[in-house]
Amino acid sequence: MEGLGFTVRSTDESFLQTLRGYLGAHRVGGHDGWVNLFSADCGESKTIAGGKVVHGISRLYSNGMKIFEGRVKDEMAGRLISGVRDLSTQHSNEFVRIRATGVAFDGTAVLLPSPPQAHLPALAGLLVQRGGAFLGDEVVSIDPILRRAHGVPLPLLIDGFDLPLFPGIEREPTRRRMRGTPEEIQAKTPRRPVPPEELGGVVAPPAPVGAIVFPFFEEGAETRLEPFGGAPALFRFTEATLNLHVWTDRAFLLQRDLMQSVPVARLVVGSLPEAADVLTAAAPELVRG
Repeated sequence: MEGLGFTVRSTDESFLQTLRGYLGAHRVGGHDGWVNLFSADCGESKTIAGGKVVHGISRLYSNGMKIFEGRVKDEMAGRLISGVRDLSTQHSNEFVRIRATGVAFDGTAVLLPSPPQAHLPALAGLLVQRGGAFLGDEVVSIDPILRRAHGVPLPLLIDGFDLPLFPGIEREPTRRRMRGTPEEIQAKTPRRPVPPEELGGVVAPPAPVGAIVFPFFEEGAETRLEPFGGAPALFRFTEATLNLHVWTDRAFLLQRDLMQSVPVARLVVGSLPEAADVLTAAAPELVRG
């Protein structure tokens, strides 16, 4: 990730080994300028009567500010990677950044812009398992000149409650339930890092945008793909733009032009696996326009 320097220190060497498995490709020997510091306090595990191991509370800090507290170190790794992703994209305003899942089929990108939604990464993972090349699970950047979609070369950050959808992934699913308002629960979603290679997929190079599909998550509804467009689609696209304050009216023009030049659809997601099946089946026709 060009331009971003970060380092991690930890009270437990095994946590650093875990991170190397996820981020090892980005290690460098040195970095000029400001370096972001992540500090991981991994707590202490204790064995109690009966041989049960109780894991201590782990805490993660970014430049001195606490950004995670919990007992599952893999969730702490997910929060750290989320922090790295934010740091690596927040200043890339030469792109229009979209909150979206992005996958490429036959070298052409399908974008799924959305408001904040915990199930987006799982949908991305299921699409990757079905042959889509990975661009992004929650952030995709659009080059406003070449109209190419650029991804972030980091692992997917799948909601721990969605892990049972991936039986081949060796992770313990999250079992505890979050408390609070829907917004608070969304902010505390326990993420687990999953590299696309672990799903049998690959990372896509920048790809021209060939279709825009807006997912609407309605648990239990009939999963279906249907026409969508006009002002509701433009509003939805705008709602998913992360740096609209930078691009202002130019973002509207880009999004309008994109939606006039490629197929646009609405994907009602009643079931994540069904949605992935429907979109994968429709993708060849969609990207051909």
